[in-house]
Amino acid sequence: MTKKSQTVSIRLLRVGKQPADSIRDGVELSAWAKLEGAQISLDTIGGGAPKWAKFLDLTAEEKAKLNNSTAYGLVFVQASGRWFAVSFGLGHVKLDPDAFEQDFGLRVVLNTVDPDKLRSADIRTPDENTTSRRTQTARRSDQTAFSIDIERDIVRGLAGEPKNTTFASRVAGSDGLTLTKEMDVSDLPRICADAFSAFGKTDYKANFSWIDQIKHVRDKATIDLLDAALVVALNSCLTAAIPDTLHLAYPVIYDPEKARHIRYKGFNSSNIHTDLEIGGYIDDLKEKALGAYLVEHLAGHKVHECNDEGKDDGQSWRIKECLVFETDLNGEKYVLSADRWYRIDKNLATEVAAFFAGVTPHAMPAALADENEEKYNNRIAAGGHDMLCLDRKLVKPTGASYAIEACDFLAVDGAMIHVKDQTSSSRLSHLFNQGTVSARVMKMDGAFRDRLRAEIVVQEAARGLTGYQAVVASSTTAFSEASHLIVYAVLCSGVGAGVNRLPFFSLVTFRQAANELRALGYKCAFAWITKPAPTTKKAKRGPKAGGGGVAP
Repeated sequence: MTKKSQTVSIRLLRVGKQPADSIRDGVELSAWAKLEGAQISLDTIGGGAPKWAKFLDLTAEEKAKLNNSTAYGLVFVQASGRWFAVSFGLGHVKLDPDAFEQDFGLRVVLNTVDPDKLRSADIRTPDENTTSRRTQTARRSDQTAFSIDIERDIVRGLAGEPKNTTFASRVAGSDGLTLTKEMDVSDLPRICADAFSAFGKTDYKANFSWIDQIKHVRDKATIDLLDAALVVALNSCLTAAIPDTLHLAYPVIYDPEKARHIRYKGFNSSNIHTDLEIGGYIDDLKEKALGAYLVEHLAGHKVHECNDEGKDDGQSWRIKECLVFETDLNGEKYVLSADRWYRIDKNLATEVAAFFAGVTPHAMPAALADENEEKYNNRIAAGGHDMLCLDRKLVKPTGASYAIEACDFLAVDGAMIHVKDQTSSSRLSHLFNQGTVSARVMKMDGAFRDRLRAEIVVQEAARGLTGYQAVVASSTTAFSEASHLIVYAVLCSGVGAGVNRLPFFSLVTFRQAANELRALGYKCAFAWITKPAPTTKKAKRGPKAGGGGVAP
């Protein structure tokens, strides 16, 4: 048989798994004589008219012209003492993902690809607002072309050309491996064996060692163990102090200006909270005398945005989507963020924690109970703290299409202070980015400083203050980075080390921001703005007859 270029998709079954254990219901396997010991499944998916036929209200005769079916094939091959599934068409949708080795294809690609001949990368950036992207290049490129942040990004898929062209002419991998080469059907066992050999190597450490720093955990058995550890921590909160590794945070970017309230539902609580705080959630559980926290509560308990009467007014999420938790399992550190578990390299976790511990602390006035960023800034702006409030006083950089906020407060000693709530890592990421953008513009754009100085004069007059314009150099005066300490200030409830903790991914982002500021010549500091725990109030109930009460 003449060999022709063919593309195949290969997955590796877990140890102990058989073909019958790895297929979805309805798939039938039979022995295949073409390859010794192989099994095969051939069928079609669909067979009827497409869904849009109903929308168009087509007649039976018209629908008959639109028979919609897709063929698929699955071949299970044994090689190197393991089973492999080779899928064709939509065959992969008939496989049970839990039966296969995760990242098999990715690891094969990492060990075989030429690092200077990459063509595509699928990247996920974990955070409270996890983002995913695919970057493709028009020509062969090295990894720098894909703007991979090695301390925050997870590479979920990679494609390129192998160093050894006899292995394949092109490879792409995530959980499955897709490779293209000249072959015939008799080559499948050898191809699977070669892929398995590549899977077990550590060649990737020469060029992609950072790939192991942060890994998305998708193994169900491991996730179950981690969820169990989370439940243990939540149970301990019912009778003891809340651990500093446990928080609540919005899983999406939210609008703090709308000043919505929070209710925790799913266990008959009627309390309204002014902030998303783990303490408020635990207090509500205690009030309802929850005997034990169970794993099903992670999905059954919900966070609802509501108005000040307790009626739903915004978004809602499962409590697990909002929980941020860090724990150790079998000597490895794991982080829960936005309903996904991540394994963190020990060295990276230690490094970012040590970096934050070494940052200069900065003192800020304490907040009052129930104060958010806006209320805090407005109160401090009233004076008496040697700071001029520039919150929401936007100034446009030269040539920019949008204006920026230089800082929330300009101190009389030149410190530029940026303030945010701790309630979301997404908001904290914005805080850290705001500080670096402002610092860069201040250094590079003299005309911006002139416009900022003019705004400072306006705010001095409004507040009856003087002396602040002088701390910002004009465009005709030499700019000194040393005259401006960049301070990141975060509002948090409570007092003490038990609450003064940033989530892991926020620590990573902070370190990057601080290093960028230092590269620009600035010094950086961090401040906790502590406040008493937020208050809780009872929801108002509507009349029973009208059904206007607040749903549990």
